[in-house]
Amino acid sequence: MTDTRLMTRLELVRLIGDVITEIDVLRSSFDREDKNRERLDTIRDELDRAQRKLVRGVIGENTNQFKELGTSLSAVDRKLQQTIDDVDKTAQTLEMLVEFVAIAQKIAELAP
Repeated sequence: MTDTRLMTRLELVRLIGDVITEIDVLRSSFDREDKNRERLDTIRDELDRAQRKLVRGVIGENTNQFKELGTSLSAVDRKLQQTIDDVDKTAQTLEMLVEFVAIAQKIAELAP
């Protein structure tokens, strides 16, 4: 996705779904009792809730708030993609995921 074009609600839903899939792959590399696995499970659940709200809700895609949050989510996703496949960067990945979730939740709150 280029920086010049804004994301639609559907594209945001797909982006969140892609990140959920990446989390599922990443969390499978940790034992069930591992703290990183527990954090990833929590993050995944939060993203899933935000995604479901976006799917069910109606959001004005032309509002400044939606555009700004969509741009922010896309920027965090680009940073996340640089760390998520590297197990040595787990702490950094978790930080990016927390930021990603926070933005996704703000977008989901735009839906009534």
